[in-house]
Amino acid sequence: MRYRIPLFGNPSIDMALRDKYIAAFGDACYMSVSNTFDCFYKKEEMTPEGKACKDAQKIAEVAGAVPYDKGYKCQPVAGTDDWSLQVGPDVANKITIYYQAAPRQTPLVEIDGVPIEVSGPYRNLVELTSIEPGKDFEDDSGMVDADGDGLTQRKWILDINRKKNGGKIRSDLAGFKFPCEKGSPEICTEPAFLEDPFDPVGTKPNVHHVVPRKDKRCCPWGTNAYKNAAVISQKLNASFTNDDPPEAEVKQLNEAAAYAP
Repeated sequence: MRYRIPLFGNPSIDMALRDKYIAAFGDACYMSVSNTFDCFYKKEEMTPEGKACKDAQKIAEVAGAVPYDKGYKCQPVAGTDDWSLQVGPDVANKITIYYQAAPRQTPLVEIDGVPIEVSGPYRNLVELTSIEPGKDFEDDSGMVDADGDGLTQRKWILDINRKKNGGKIRSDLAGFKFPCEKGSPEICTEPAFLEDPFDPVGTKPNVHHVVPRKDKRCCPWGTNAYKNAAVISQKLNASFTNDDPPEAEVKQLNEAAAYAP
């Protein structure tokens, strides 16, 4: 459950307006799986001095409309979990900030302005387990190894990768450029093959959720579907943590040849 501030206009289809809200209000705002754009806030952000109220005071101004009157603070609505904000001299001139279930963020990634589904190199693997947002790749794949032992999804993905690449693990994002450390100007390049004995930690193979398991609001987001998986180094995986998938990443993975089961 989150608090939703009522936005001006129709940012669900107006990309320019959507960008204005994101620039002003940040990670609270997103497109949902229902193709609606809204801004949601945690309970601790809904106070008279909290981020939800401060952002609500700016809605009209950000949208390019006549700004709300200043000097009013959010107040709880008696008998409900909602809050309201007076926006003009008349006490009846107010907006309501509703407490409601926040929908899941869309897993589609905008590439050149077009929402695209992630369809990575493991897209042709057969799904034999439940697919859910926020789930890791540790479910039983329904497959077994050479000794007859069961394989988790993660182990099956790595097994397929290794067999395809002559006993080595190949990164699905070989050549990808990324900051060596978050916020650092130094750029690293993802190696073609992982498990480098000279860098066993940084090149440890990770099965990465392309759309992260959790979004920036720590809500379930990316699923354990095979099309959402990519084998990359631990170092690169750490640089992606909970960020929206970069366009370059999704393009490279969607264009990669599919592994066969």
